[in-house]
Amino acid sequence: MRWLPLLPMAFGAGLIFSATAFPVPHMFYAVAGPIMAVAAAIAMNGPLSKPSIDDDEWEAALRKNAFAFSMAFLAISNIVGGPILLLTVAQHGWAVERVVGVAFALFLGNMTWFVSLPPLYASWKLPRFSEDES
Repeated sequence: MRWLPLLPMAFGAGLIFSATAFPVPHMFYAVAGPIMAVAAAIAMNGPLSKPSIDDDEWEAALRKNAFAFSMAFLAISNIVGGPILLLTVAQHGWAVERVVGVAFALFLGNMTWFVSLPPLYASWKLPRFSEDES
């Protein structure tokens, strides 16, 4: 699980990049549905998949830190990226349809990152098992 959450995150970032780089057809945004399903499946089978009521102190701290890191990362990236995106829209004079597409891609990208970042963080913070222990 150390690298698997990067897959939906890369697709989300690619969706945002392609929506800002050139006008994309509306059907292109349908790619986000399977990406979200993969991200949700990874989260449901990841290190934070069990109910939090069963956590001991270390697991509760790991869960809290994973979600705090995810929220901080998303907040900073949106605080920095939002104005850059607005300046890009103003500079290029995009049509409303393209701006709505970019906003939708940004929403979908944020959702994939929101679902994928906590399992990624937690999987890297968990101790690595040796070949003998598995």
